[in-house]
Amino acid sequence: MRVRTFVAMLGGALLATAALSTSSSGVSPAWGAAAKPAKPAKEKADAVSGDQASRAVGELAGKYKWGLSPNEVMDIIEKEIRAKFEPKIEAEKDPSAQDAVRKEMKDAVAAMRASYIRFNGQKTGWDVSIIDREFGHRNQESMLVIWEKDQRRFLFFWNEKLYKQFIAYNAEKFKGFDFETFSSAMQQRYGKAQMSFAKKQTDDEMALDYYEWPPAGDFLLRAYDQSSFYGNFCLGLLQKSVNPQVEKDRLHNSPPRVRHTNVHVVDSVTQGDVATDPNADVVDEVVNKRSVPSVEQRRIQERVQKEYNQNLNKK
Repeated sequence: MRVRTFVAMLGGALLATAALSTSSSGVSPAWGAAAKPAKPAKEKADAVSGDQASRAVGELAGKYKWGLSPNEVMDIIEKEIRAKFEPKIEAEKDPSAQDAVRKEMKDAVAAMRASYIRFNGQKTGWDVSIIDREFGHRNQESMLVIWEKDQRRFLFFWNEKLYKQFIAYNAEKFKGFDFETFSSAMQQRYGKAQMSFAKKQTDDEMALDYYEWPPAGDFLLRAYDQSSFYGNFCLGLLQKSVNPQVEKDRLHNSPPRVRHTNVHVVDSVTQGDVATDPNADVVDEVVNKRSVPSVEQRRIQERVQKEYNQNLNKK
C-alpha cells in the first residue's frame, strides 16, 4: 500500500507510471498530470515482461541515443527549446514583447550549451556533487546538463559519444519516502532488480550501493539512493557495451584516492592548492549543512574532516 501511495503521489511523472501502467506511446507524460488508478496489488515486479521493461527503459532514455556527439545532443535540445518558445513569440502582438521572449529563448539555449563541460583535470563544481562518482578526469569524458521539469538529466560522453544518462529527481516529490519504497516502485515498472553492495568507508561491513536491472538491449539501468547528502533518488542509464571500457580506462587515467560508495566521501578537496581552492568550503557545506543525525553519517563526516585537516597540515 505504501508503494502504491508513493506512485500515486508522483502524479503524471515517469515514476508515476511505475506502479500504475506501462505506456505504449513511447512518450512519458509530464510531471503534474493526473494520476491513473492503481493496478490490483497482485501485479508484482517479477510479472513485468521483458518487452514491457525494455520499452519502459527506452522511454526513460528519450531521444538521446547512444553514440550521439555532444553537438548532436545540443542540437536536439535547442530544437525543443525553440519549439517551446515559438508559440509564445507568435502570441505577442507588441514587437518589443516579442523581442523579450526571443531573448529569453536565446538565453535558454546559451545556458544549455554553456553547461557542457570537459573533465580535463581542472577542478569543477561537480567534483564534489551528486554526480561526483559518475565521471573521471583526463579520460576523454565530458558532460551536458539538462534542467527538465522537476528533475535534472546529466548526459555523459566518452570520446565524444553519449554512453550514459543520470537522472536526479526533485527531492520534494519524494518527501517522507525511503529508498526501499522508491526502488519497489521502479521494479513495478522495469521488473525485478538485484542489489549491488560495496564495502563501507568506515568498516568492513557491506552497504547497499545500488539496484541494477537485467540488461535491456544495450541498456543497463540502476537506481541510486542519494537522499542522505543530497535529498535525491536517482536513476542511471548506461551503455552496456561501452561502460566497462570507460571504467577500465578511468582506473588508469583517473584513479580515485578514495573509493566511493553510495555514501559520498569528500576526497577531491584534499587535492590542489587549498589557499586558492574554489572548493575549499566544500567540507563545511557537506558536513554542516547536509549532515543527518545518523551514526553512520557522523562517522563519515568525522573522516571527511580528519582527511581535510591532515591535508591542511601538510601545506
